[in-house]
Amino acid sequence: MHIAIVTKTFHFEAAHHLPGHAGKCARLHGHSYRLEVALRGPIKEISDQSDSGMVMDFEDLSQVVRSSIIERLDHRDLNEVTGLRTTAENLAHWMWDTLIMAGLSDQLLYRIRLWETQSSYVEITQAEREQN
Repeated sequence: MHIAIVTKTFHFEAAHHLPGHAGKCARLHGHSYRLEVALRGPIKEISDQSDSGMVMDFEDLSQVVRSSIIERLDHRDLNEVTGLRTTAENLAHWMWDTLIMAGLSDQLLYRIRLWETQSSYVEITQAEREQN
């Protein structure tokens, strides 16, 4: 059995603020977020199946992420949508939980990397999730 990591990248625009934060992020502001969702799993080897040779079809992954995350967050106020203190760290864990609730296999979901700016991102993997 062969294993592979597959990653799909998404973009969305959203606003948020961090009430009580000592810096400028306390004020309402926006980001052009980049989200990377990675799956790690066995490459399917079932003849006569359209997804043979894949961990998961990129289009199937795209549909799950778009419907459960991107469509909910794009051009929205993240504080209102998520009910969180909307740090990148908290958002990444919220996204993980959201993808699992949307039916993505917890066995396959391997990494979420959320870029808040071009030079700043947070990353969580299965290892960080197992420590909860």
